[in-house]
Amino acid sequence: MSLASPLKAIKTAVFGKAKLMQILCYAALIFGAMGLSSAVNAVDEALPKEYIPLVQGLIDAAKANDPEAIAKRVAYPLKREYPIPAIQNTQEMIARFDQVFDPKLLEQIAHSKIEADWQTMGWRGIMLGSGVVWLDLDGKIIAINYQTPVEAKLKAELIAKQQTALHPSVSEFVSPALSWETAKFTIRVDDMGNSQYRYAAWAKGKSLSDKPDLVLNKGKLVFDGSGGNHSYQFRSGPYQYYCYVTVLGGSDSPLGELVVFKNDQEILTQAVIKAD
Repeated sequence: MSLASPLKAIKTAVFGKAKLMQILCYAALIFGAMGLSSAVNAVDEALPKEYIPLVQGLIDAAKANDPEAIAKRVAYPLKREYPIPAIQNTQEMIARFDQVFDPKLLEQIAHSKIEADWQTMGWRGIMLGSGVVWLDLDGKIIAINYQTPVEAKLKAELIAKQQTALHPSVSEFVSPALSWETAKFTIRVDDMGNSQYRYAAWAKGKSLSDKPDLVLNKGKLVFDGSGGNHSYQFRSGPYQYYCYVTVLGGSDSPLGELVVFKNDQEILTQAVIKAD
C-alpha cells in the first residue's frame, strides 16, 4: 500500500462556501505560525464595489477602537495559535479583545486604504495586505495572522503549564504542535527546533505525567498541497507513524488521523476524537 495520505480524497469533496473560506484562512494562520508566508497564491483582484461597505465598516470600527462593533464582525470560532484556545463567541471576543487587537493592529486596519490594501482572493475571501486579516465575502473576520505581545506572553505561559504537567522525559520542547486523543491513545507532537519533531504516546487513561509508552524523535512536517492539510511523520525500524492533520476537509472529516505502517503495510488507523 502506498504511503500517500489516506485523507487526500477530501480534496474532491464539495464544501459550503463560507466554511471553506474559513478553513482555508485557518490554513494561512498555520503557515504564519510556522514562519511561512500567510499570503495565498492567487491573482490579486481589485476589491469589487459590493464589498467596499463591508471593509469600510471594519475600518470605521477600528478607528473608533470599538471592541463590540469588531466582535460582531467575527465568524466564530476564531482560531488562535496553539495552545491558545479559539475564541468561541462575541462575549468572549470582547473579553479577550486586547489579546488579539493591540494599537498596532488597530492602526493598521484603521489607516488601511480600501483601493490599495484590500483585495479579493477569488473564492478564498478578502484579505488585508499579505494576509494579516481575512474576511469572508459577507465581511466577517475569519482569520487574524498577527500575534500581540499579550498573546505571545499567554502562549508562553500555556506552554510552561504544559511542560510542568508532562513527564520529565518529554517536558522540554520549543513549542507544542498538537495534542490528540484517539480511541486508544493520547498523543502529542512537539516542535524540537531545527525542523525536527517528537512524537509521544500514552495508552488511553494514562496521565501525561506518566512516562510515555512510546517516544519517537527526528520526525518531519510534510504539507499536502496548498490547502493546509499536513502530516507529522516518524520512523522506527520497519514502522512508520503518520499524524495526518485535517485543515481542508468535509463536514464529516475527522480532525485528523493516526496511521501506522509496518514495511509499507497499513496496520492501524485511528481517527482523532478530541484535539486541544
